Amino acid sequence: MTKFMRKWKKKSIKCRYFFLICVASALLVSCGSDGPPGEQVSSDHFHDNEILNPRISIYQDKDMVISATSKKLIREDGQDAILTGEVISKFFDEEGLHISTLYSDSAIVENVSNNLRAYGNVTVVSDSGYTLESDQILWDNQYKLITSEDSVLLTDKLNNTITGVGFESDMDLTNYKIFKFIGNFEETK
Repeated sequence: MTKFMRKWKKKSIKCRYFFLICVASALLVSCGSDGPPGEQVSSDHFHDNEILNPRISIYQDKDMVISATSKKLIREDGQDAILTGEVISKFFDEEGLHISTLYSDSAIVENVSNNLRAYGNVTVVSDSGYTLESDQILWDNQYKLITSEDSVLLTDKLNNTITGVGFESDMDLTNYKIFKFIGNFEETK
């Protein structure tokens, strides 16, 4: 090997290392930010607690009354837990038997009361054959009631529907009140 070739080979190796270091640096810089290039990421973008695919349980005394899952749980220290993405909350009676399931886009589990507030495309399907639809509902853990101040659509097991504003019911939707009924009933003879 000539002197010229050895010199060229050393320069070629140095250039390769320099190129690899530049590429690695560029990858590290580009992976460090979720925003546009040059934007600094602050700690304000992070939550105190963020859990993917969580399963949480709500108890009253020693009995589990709700088991809920979602795509994500977000919670700041001392604040209520927020469930987002395909929230599914299963309701249980005093004997631990499943009695209904709530589906929603998101929900808040209140830190002190353990109430559950569901938002967006809320549907409650009871094992007794009733279905409730609303934009938002509240599950009151103390009184074991499902309530809503919004418009509701209730469908019974015979596929009859009732609409109104304001709603209160037990967990299986069999004992309910609609406060401002909309529509009319025709009695069957």
